[in-house]
Amino acid sequence: MSDLRELYELDAEALEERLLEHVGRDTWPPVHEAVALSRRIHEGQERKDTTDYVRHPLRTALILVELAGVQDPTALCAALLHDALEDTALSAEEIEETFGVRTADLVRALTLPRPKDGQTWHEVCMAHFDKLAWAPRDAQIVRSADRLDNLHTLEDSGMEEERRREYLEETEKGLLELTLACNTPLYHALRERLEALRT
Repeated sequence: MSDLRELYELDAEALEERLLEHVGRDTWPPVHEAVALSRRIHEGQERKDTTDYVRHPLRTALILVELAGVQDPTALCAALLHDALEDTALSAEEIEETFGVRTADLVRALTLPRPKDGQTWHEVCMAHFDKLAWAPRDAQIVRSADRLDNLHTLEDSGMEEERRREYLEETEKGLLELTLACNTPLYHALRERLEALRT
């Protein structure tokens, strides 16, 4: 893919069409069903930049296909559902029923716990990245694509300056080395985006 910025000009329908053009409707687990489910469970939700939330998981899956060269339907389904346990009423058991144990396990590995008393989101994220080092490689790749998409929308997120600084630090110190080990194109894209945000 020549320019990642193309994805940020597309609405949910165009993103869905683009993804399914790549993978089709005859995969196991069924990527097209994960798209439909993601759209349903995130319906009415908005990102902090006020865009339709489902664009985020759709872009994450497209980053995997177009930038990282990932074709595995399980990883793509996990990308499409990676926020489901955190932000919706969908359960891991429901994911497992339709998309299999491996997809459900990847989504579990990608789910951030709520902060404990006195714990900051920065501490939660750093602990998550430590744990992610022992997770399946696909979980690391999906998290890297997710974080890359978040970095591309960071300037419109309304994130406070201190949290923004922490977010960049988390990416550099907690995720970048994992990304280098699992997917070189994603690593370079993350590093370049970090540098752009710091200039």
